[in-house]
Formats: sequence, C-alpha cells, structure tokens
Amino acid sequence: MKEIELTTQKAVEYLKKHVKVHDNIEISYNRIFAEGEVLNVDFSEYFGEPGFKMLVSLDESDLGATVEIDVFEVQEDIIEFVHYPKDGEAVEVTVI
Repeated sequence: MKEIELTTQKAVEYLKKHVKVHDNIEISYNRIFAEGEVLNVDFSEYFGEPGFKMLVSLDESDLGATVEIDVFEVQEDIIEFVHYPKDGEAVEVTVI
C-alpha cells in the first residue's frame, strides 16, 4: 500500500482525479468514518458553483445504506482516506 501526505486542496484534487465508480474507499472526516464502494461521482454545478459529490454504498450495512459525501463542503474536515482502485495499488492519504 502506498502512503502519502497531502494538503487539503491536494487531497481533494486526488479524489477528483483518481476515484472512479466501483472503486472502494475508506474516508474519515469530522467524526464520520464511511467505508464502501463508490457508486457515483458527480461534478455538477450547484447554485452556480462547481460541485463534487460521491455516493458511497456502505459496507457491512444491514440496511444497505448509501451516503452522499459533498467533498467540497467537508474538505476542511477530511482527516484521511484509503483509496482501493478497481485496478491498481491501494493508496492511503493522510491530510496535513
């Protein structure tokens, strides 16, 4: 597993460029930990501003729950994440 440290802005750029549908992700932000498969990545505009949302199907959930993460909204709260690409090496990112 590759381990890297990135600033908040670089971590968001990593997520935008590298996380694709069907990849798995473990992400910690604020007091939340979400782990699962990425079902959708959305870069639509919201209220005239660029957006970045990820829809994640939570693993091991009895309810089959999904969570939508507004990355731009929580970017200052991201602590770390581990990206498991469908094809390729896992990457652990610590936000500094």
